[in-house]
Amino acid sequence: MGTRVEVLQDPPLPPHVLAAAAAAAGATPPPHPSRVWASTLEGFPPTWPVADAVTRHCRQPPPPAPTPPLPPTAFAHLHRQAAALDAFRPRLDTCCRRRNPLPCARHAWKDVLDGFCTDEFGVKTRQFHCCHQRGTARHRCFAQDPDAIAEAAAKVVTVTTWDPAGELPFPPGEPTAANMGNICGLRGLRPGPPGPAGRSGPRVHMWLRLERNYGRCCRNGSLDCARDAWQKGLDRFCREEAAVKTKQHRCCQRGGGHARARCFAAAAPHPAYDRELHNVSLAQPGPALLRSLCGPTRLLTKRRPVPELLGAVTAACCPLPAEEQSACAQEQLSQGIATLCATPRDAWRDPQGCCSREGPERRRCFDAAYLGQVTLGAAVAPPPPGHDQ
Repeated sequence: MGTRVEVLQDPPLPPHVLAAAAAAAGATPPPHPSRVWASTLEGFPPTWPVADAVTRHCRQPPPPAPTPPLPPTAFAHLHRQAAALDAFRPRLDTCCRRRNPLPCARHAWKDVLDGFCTDEFGVKTRQFHCCHQRGTARHRCFAQDPDAIAEAAAKVVTVTTWDPAGELPFPPGEPTAANMGNICGLRGLRPGPPGPAGRSGPRVHMWLRLERNYGRCCRNGSLDCARDAWQKGLDRFCREEAAVKTKQHRCCQRGGGHARARCFAAAAPHPAYDRELHNVSLAQPGPALLRSLCGPTRLLTKRRPVPELLGAVTAACCPLPAEEQSACAQEQLSQGIATLCATPRDAWRDPQGCCSREGPERRRCFDAAYLGQVTLGAAVAPPPPGHDQ
């Protein structure tokens, strides 16, 4: 074992002595050191809800946590973490109205952090490390008690997800400056790896490789990277398809290079990567729409009061059996509208003046002015307009 050597130092001089000495020498006192910002905000991620903690919160809600100090510029990742923490608290409060708030709280926790990850992939900076995983693995990474996540996941009987029988949109569109935002921003809503009974083959393998490569390109915000991944992915697809099939995709028969790339780009069914983008009405959410809203989503309509009302519906109603969700959604919308109209005008100005109306007229005003045209990304496609919601 080595010998420990202690270095004796003179005690530091008080700041006022240093400043006086600097002034006497004609020098400017050294500035105060700038604050060093951590990569993770204190309190993030929120703790995985457990029964005792949720019960305590609902019986005696703690005072709101003080707003953490954030830098006015840059450090956007800290602002996204703060937004996630701010979003979770009101949804947890809403869950306290349920007879059994724990499933609602856990759904809200997962939904908030999944939404946080969707926002993380919508920017060019490095994403929070847990966001690079999916499903239960992502939630286990975020949780402080990974075993609890696994136990809770094992108890889930039915999981809402995208249609496993649906065809992959093939071929994928060519990355361009116009669609790069959707490639990165909606990446978390596109299908992931198929289950044990899912489809396989060159098309599936090509999509999975391409999505992994897109993730790398989105972290760098590089269009050239995405184009290169797309080109190489399709070239490899053609080689793999030739090895297992006698009849190749018609674009593979064009040879390599520019002609093949043009053929695939022209054949893409969703060149804008907008298959997961939908315009929906939240006025009368029925079973089909709630199936979509309770799956992975990203709300793109940020104008108030849409985020608050939609958050209340999904937090309270998605944990319920499907046959109870529609009635729950109507109840939550009515309660949310009443709460909004009771808030001071400086909190929400109600630009359409709906709160000045009474009874059914108020609700019809909200439905038409605020809830009728909502844009969101959804992994589970909502019903077409005019069909059963």
